[in-house]
Parts: sequence; C-alpha cells; structure tokens
Amino acid sequence: MGIIVAIASIIVMPILFYLKYQTGKAIGSRSLIADSKETLACVFLSIALLTGLVLNYWYDLWQADPIVGLVIVIFLIKEGYNILKGED
Repeated sequence: MGIIVAIASIIVMPILFYLKYQTGKAIGSRSLIADSKETLACVFLSIALLTGLVLNYWYDLWQADPIVGLVIVIFLIKEGYNILKGED
C-alpha cells in the first residue's frame, strides 16, 4: 500500500507544485512559493523512497536511501537559503 501511495505522490505532487508556484508568482505570495518548494521536496522524498526500496530489494544496496537523503538535504538547504534571501 505504501508503494502505491508513493507512486501516486510522484504523479500528483509535481502538478500541485506547478500550480502552487504559478499561483504564488501571480499573486506575489512568497509563502505560497515557499510552500510549492516544500511540495517539490515531497516529490523528491517519494522518489528517494522508491529508489531505496528498489535498490535494496534488487541489489541489496541498503546505502541508496541515505545517499539520496543527503542529496535531498543539499537541495533543501539551497532552497531555504534562496527563500530567506527573497529569491525564487
């Protein structure tokens, strides 16, 4: 069931990100733009979840999940910094 939810998230969340981002830009809402970035981070987390599950199951590579997690941390730090500076 969790895999189905992750796949649904990978399909739906990019659309939600795009709509939130465009709406935030249109009305000049920094908070909605920031929320759209959080939605994008959820997409990355869902991809990381599936990647970790697949690599662990097929190749017994349990290290894949923490490695992808570190990449996501770098993205989140960059986006948080940009939001604090007032950039999109």
